[in-house]
This record gives sequence, structure tokens and C-alpha cells, in this order.
Amino acid sequence: MSDLAVVKKKLRKNTRLVWIESCTNPTLKCSDIAGIAKLCKANGTILGIDNTFMSPTLVNPCKLGADITMHSVTKYINGHADVLAGAVCLNDDKLYEQIYQNLRNMGNCISPFDAYLALRGCKTMELRVMKACENAMTIAKWLDNHPKIEKVLYPGL
Repeated sequence: MSDLAVVKKKLRKNTRLVWIESCTNPTLKCSDIAGIAKLCKANGTILGIDNTFMSPTLVNPCKLGADITMHSVTKYINGHADVLAGAVCLNDDKLYEQIYQNLRNMGNCISPFDAYLALRGCKTMELRVMKACENAMTIAKWLDNHPKIEKVLYPGL
């Protein structure tokens, strides 16, 4: 997904959905979300992004043209390992109506207390994510300069 020419070649007229991670886990490969979004729009294909690993602090796929952004609230958004939840963000009114009707009919939502805990985590998410990035960069640079390390997989490098 990191080569737009390959993505374009693989899209078919009947491709309904392209689903990618904003940054892959565990290899940390990043894709050109805006570029892929343009290809998908031209093909009439929905673009969905799992943005769990980057969090809304680092990447906002909907602003880059994605139709669907999914987050595991359990991870960075909550940040305290005491909530099991997810979030779906949409960039398309028609898609929103379709998904909303499914959620409404299935009764799929988190409890008020879990929502409170997730909101608590949101208040410190940016601070936590930015500090984690700072610490990771320090470690990645140290490892990158270590004579016994062949390769460091870290997008910040």
C-alpha cells in the first residue's frame, strides 16, 4: 500500500472497499492516505483506515480523504487499559446513515461508565502520545547507531 502505482493497478471496477492501516503493526509501514483516497474516489471505492496505531493525535484520515476511520478506543484514546471499545468516524453522510441504522438495529454501544472512562483518557491522549513518540525516537536513534543493530523499523527515522 506504500506504492501508489501498485495500488492503482490493483483497483478493479468492482472493488468496493480498500482497507488499510495508517501505520502498519508491527512493521510500521506508512501509506500515502491522501494519494490512496484520490485513487479510491476516482474508482468509486470506499476507503477505510484502521488508525488505532497512530491515534487521532498523529493522523486524521478523514481529513486526508478517507471515508471511514476506525479506532480501537481501548488503546491510545482510553490509555488506561480499563475500557473495551471502538469508534467509527465517517466522512460520508450516506455511509453514516447505513452504518447508523445497523448500529441502531443491533443495539451496539458502550455503557455510560465506559464512555466516561474513554472521555477521561481523551483528556490526556495528546500528551501521552507525544511523549511516547519522543521516547520512541530517543530509543530508535540509539538503536540505529548501535553497531550490533542491522535495521530499526521506526517511521520517525
